[in-house]
Amino acid sequence: LDDLRRYMLHAAASASAAASAQADAPAISLTSEAVLKVTNPKRHAPYSGPTGTLKGRVTIKGDPPPDTGLSFPTGKCGEAAATYGRLFRVGQQNAVADALVTVVNYSGHVPEREEAEKVTIHGCAFSTRTVAMTFGQRLEVANLDLLEPYMPNLEGAPFMAVLVAMPQGEAVKFFPPQPGYYHLVDKMPKPFLKAEVFVLKFATHDVTGLDGQFEIKNIPVGKVLTAALLPAIDQDVKKEIEIKEGENTLDFELNFDLAKYNEKKSKAKPSP
Repeated sequence: LDDLRRYMLHAAASASAAASAQADAPAISLTSEAVLKVTNPKRHAPYSGPTGTLKGRVTIKGDPPPDTGLSFPTGKCGEAAATYGRLFRVGQQNAVADALVTVVNYSGHVPEREEAEKVTIHGCAFSTRTVAMTFGQRLEVANLDLLEPYMPNLEGAPFMAVLVAMPQGEAVKFFPPQPGYYHLVDKMPKPFLKAEVFVLKFATHDVTGLDGQFEIKNIPVGKVLTAALLPAIDQDVKKEIEIKEGENTLDFELNFDLAKYNEKKSKAKPSP
């Protein structure tokens, strides 16, 4: 309760600063000039020809995910262990969650249709460990908890006033200034609360849930390059396919070798 009172007081004291910080956020949107230079540099009209939808499932075989060794507060953080307790999340029948699936190399410009990518927090866990969004979208982070406040922050973006996501309150908004790789974290004492954020130059992407399913719509017909990436182990699978009008199905299978992962991890560490 002391933590809650302290952060509630902090939230009240910084409410006006938070409001002005969001109001003063850079004017980045799907239609702003800085965004169009990146997402549609040749100023093509939106693709209006035949399109297909790609559906499928991402699974993983091999070794089970090792324990992360993280510790989680008891009681109020009921979803943290299930989300962050292992290196990656596996559902039923080897389905893998938090995999980023992309489709590229098609002809034509496919504009993003949603202005915001939405993430929620509940039980000290983000709704996903991987966030995929199109440059120009804003990232909205909403707190579904009844009592626990959070201070989400997008690391890698220019520093803004720390914003408080109040219990069941208005979503905190972030405006990534350029395509790239960011981390969504919590500035309160919850170091495990993280998500990897990919801000992409194209709109044809999705992230799997615990069922391993993905669905990507509005893909121009023809040959394309698809990929499924699991950021937690930095492994991907690529496939070239032909998108036909209507529904298309494609599955991906990753393979996790714990010994090879540990070897790669040890080589990546800088020498003391």
